[in-house]
Amino acid sequence: MLLFDFDGVLLNSVVEMSITAYNGVTGNLATSPDELPGHAIELFITNRYHVQAAGDALTLMRWCVEHTDLPPDQRLETDEYLVIRDGVKTPLADRTAHFFAARTRFTAHDPVQWLLLNSVYQPVWETLRNEGAEQVVILTYKNREATVTLCHHFGLPVLNENVYSGDHGTTKIANLLQIQDHFKQGRYTFIDDSLANLQELDAHFNKTEPVLDLLLASWGYNGPDDASLARKAGYPFITQEDLIAKIGSKSH
Repeated sequence: MLLFDFDGVLLNSVVEMSITAYNGVTGNLATSPDELPGHAIELFITNRYHVQAAGDALTLMRWCVEHTDLPPDQRLETDEYLVIRDGVKTPLADRTAHFFAARTRFTAHDPVQWLLLNSVYQPVWETLRNEGAEQVVILTYKNREATVTLCHHFGLPVLNENVYSGDHGTTKIANLLQIQDHFKQGRYTFIDDSLANLQELDAHFNKTEPVLDLLLASWGYNGPDDASLARKAGYPFITQEDLIAKIGSKSH
């Protein structure tokens, strides 16, 4: 059974996420990239691959706002990012709720602009549309309302109950346990663009016997060393064409 991450696998939301994180950090209501100071948005995009849970986007954006004069391609090393992330005292669940609240403010203020800041990854999106949205199961840190709204806007009417989201700070581990309980399949294949997410799921679900096949999407928000690190860990670093072939094989 195939499970899909959303941001970085099916949807390119990095610009929207940047602006939402900025609004969450500052209390502003920016709606376009040119409203962010200095190189804040470029720094966020450069370092987006470090972020797992949505609440951590606020932590990264706060650093970006504090360092807007840095070169736009300035990259945080993993250990540098972790020091920043782990130094935040506010619980992750609270930061995540704050991020989603900022997104809700944005969508209420200018829903058309919010949608325009997102785009889908082709050709994998069209393949899923052709295969049938009722078959698509999404495992994401994004909030359910935004995920469903975007899917339907771009012509993929996924079932609400097939979106396992990050609402209330729910982790991917907790959601995958729910997926196992609901679908009762012996084996799952999960596609994500975050190497850290794959490693976390691998450590939890494949301790005694493999029940989860993990694939890293090469078109998502990858770090500079993710391809080699993924291969060393045994996670295939796949193209959209590889994924489309898997979708075809699972549906026949």
